Amino acid sequence: MRRLAALAASDLPMSGHSTLASKDTTMKRLSRTAAMLTTAVLAAGAVAAAATAASAGTGFGSCSAQGDYATCDASGTATLPVTITVTVTASPDQSVYVAWDTTCSVGTSAGGSSGSFTAQTPVTRTISHPWHQPDSCIVAAGAQLQAGGNSVHVALSYSRTAAPAPASHEIKGYAGKCADDNGDSSALRARVQIWNCVNSASQQWAFSGGEIRHGSMCMDDKATGDSGSPVILWHCTGAPNQTWSHKADGEYVLKANGLCLDDPAYSTRNGTQLVMYRCSGRANQQWSLP
Repeated sequence: MRRLAALAASDLPMSGHSTLASKDTTMKRLSRTAAMLTTAVLAAGAVAAAATAASAGTGFGSCSAQGDYATCDASGTATLPVTITVTVTASPDQSVYVAWDTTCSVGTSAGGSSGSFTAQTPVTRTISHPWHQPDSCIVAAGAQLQAGGNSVHVALSYSRTAAPAPASHEIKGYAGKCADDNGDSSALRARVQIWNCVNSASQQWAFSGGEIRHGSMCMDDKATGDSGSPVILWHCTGAPNQTWSHKADGEYVLKANGLCLDDPAYSTRNGTQLVMYRCSGRANQQWSLP
């Protein structure tokens, strides 16, 4: 849990000493909660092996808090989980910082994971754990509002079955061309290009959790560059240069730099690599959802 505290500190806004102190207190409380729960993890795993089946999306921990920069910590035990999620809501919707820690058991073995993220509410994220389906996982997750606000609510849930993969379809752009993985290689640094829409495997994309996925790879702004930076495929990491929002006018806007997915110079030539460019709302930046 020391790593959680370090992550929290590195992600804090530098303005507002009260926010800094409050967030530090939040992470310390989360650390203490996780530590107390961890002492019971192996015993919980033994009980889990004999437990009855749970339905998909079973809730196992929640908390609510009110006030400026409100903070709350949820914790609980998931039995035989495959997927664990944390959902955070706020009033009004705003940026929220979330940090989490898991300790899981399989037989007499124990392992854990931890992490953090900042996102706009409402948000649901999957929490990783060290095995496909451990006997049990003890989870602690804390959230803090980043823009004042009135209230925050955190809910933990788990499922004993894997979440279905999001549907994959074409992403269509200017002049009816489609976003395409060059050669359907799914290789690191493969260029993302335009091509005639043929509904081939190289043109199957999914948009989920802010990521534009092609199989196990993600659409990525290479080196988080300026206007003209090429778009490639890379391992999905959840980094800002892979996190997109799709606007009502069809623009895909990148979190890292606010630039838009762009068909350069309104090209209709097969093989033209897509780039990032200043958002203009023009036809060469209008793309369908997959």
